Parts: sequence; structure tokens; C-alpha cells
Amino acid sequence: VLVVIAVGVVSILGLYQSQKISNLEETIAQEEAESRRLAPEIAKIKRLDQQRQSLNQRLEVIGTLDRDRYFRVHLLDEINRALPEHLWLERCEDEGGDRYAMEGVTFSNFLVSDLLQNLDRSPYFTDVILEVAEKGTIEEVNVVKFKIQARAVRQPAGVAYGG
Repeated sequence: VLVVIAVGVVSILGLYQSQKISNLEETIAQEEAESRRLAPEIAKIKRLDQQRQSLNQRLEVIGTLDRDRYFRVHLLDEINRALPEHLWLERCEDEGGDRYAMEGVTFSNFLVSDLLQNLDRSPYFTDVILEVAEKGTIEEVNVVKFKIQARAVRQPAGVAYGG
């Protein structure tokens, strides 16, 4: 009798486990079908996410260029304010890393000194260095040719340029 009961219990447990396995296999098949059905949508979402990231990067570059555009305009305005009379810039070039090189001519070393002091007092320039100041002639007129290096300083957002 015990053997019959044990065989019955094992048979019932076997049937129960078999049914459970069958249900799990059916659930797996349904989930795989759902996954295949959603695969194109998932791929589309991934493409859209990549496009969004690309657009955000482009917008960031555009924003930087836009900020730099105004920054450079204000730097040129500041240089113009710093120029003493009878001193002329022949070149002002962005050398990267906020470094700027300026070359020009004037009639006196004092005017070069005035320019250096004016740039040094400006909140938009630092590390102002006179690289060269040498005598020269232009159309038989004695002049001083000079080269200056300076580092531009970006002002915090909301600070008004000029002054």
C-alpha cells in the first residue's frame, strides 16, 4: 500500500512538474515572439538616441562658437580701447589656447609701454609679454616695430563687456 501511495505521489508530482515546465516553455515562446516583434522598435529607438546624441554634440559646438564669436568681438574692442594714438597694429592673431599675438608699429617705445600697461590693466587680458621691440624704418621714417603675446581671459556669464 505504501508503495502504491508513493508511486501515486511521485506520479502526481511528475505531472505537476511536467505541467509547470510546459507553462514555462509557453511563456518563454511568448516572450521570444514579443522580443522579435519589438526588435525593430528597439533598433529605431537606438537610432533615434544616437541621432539625439549627435544633435546635442552639434548644438554644443554651435553654442561654443556663438560664445566665442562674442568673446572675440569684445577682445577686439578691448584691444582698440588699449591702443594709444600713433600706434598701429598690423596683426592680431588667435594662436589657440586663448593666446593672442599682436604685431605693430609706432614712433616711440613709450607708446609700446602704454599699450602693454593698458592691456595688463584690462580684465580681458593677462600674461601680457613684450617679445620684441626693435627699431625699423617705413618710407624713411624711424619707427619701433613690436611683438606682444597675451592670454585672453573669458569673463563669467552675465558680466558686461567693455567699460
